[in-house]
Amino acid sequence: MNKLITLLTSLLFFIASGNVTAEEVEKIFIDADHMRLNIETGYSEYTGNVKITQGELELTGDKVTLRQSKDEIERITVIGKPAHYNHVTEKGENIQAESELMVYTASQNKLVMTTNAKLKQPDHQVNSQKIVYDTKKKIVLAGDKKGSASSDSGTKSSQRVNITLTPKKEPATK
Repeated sequence: MNKLITLLTSLLFFIASGNVTAEEVEKIFIDADHMRLNIETGYSEYTGNVKITQGELELTGDKVTLRQSKDEIERITVIGKPAHYNHVTEKGENIQAESELMVYTASQNKLVMTTNAKLKQPDHQVNSQKIVYDTKKKIVLAGDKKGSASSDSGTKSSQRVNITLTPKKEPATK
């Protein structure tokens, strides 16, 4: 049971990047139709309208799996049509993301979103088949370095990146 509590306490602490001490970690709420946990391996799976919240952070999807080692989260996988990530930062900025597959690797502070991925931040939006977001350094990489990717059928498919920037309004001069 101690591993379960550690797992749940650690779950979103790693996703919500920021300078938060252990004493400041808010309660985590998980709502799902079904849960399966292997206490020995640290693997847990939540299915059916999964909703995970912690403070101003919310994750939703059809299926969420967690891998834990040595009482620390290693990887969180969220699958959905689409899966959603929504976080309001300490500055009040709303960060939203969605894709059919999200994989968060805690040791790298990296959220990888694939298949119809979208990342919305206050001043811009990025759409691509693959978006990699460094939650600590706030760095976004989108698309494929080669400009295209192979599909399952072996043919080349477009990996275009679409970006919408919102210029900041300058004060009107008189």
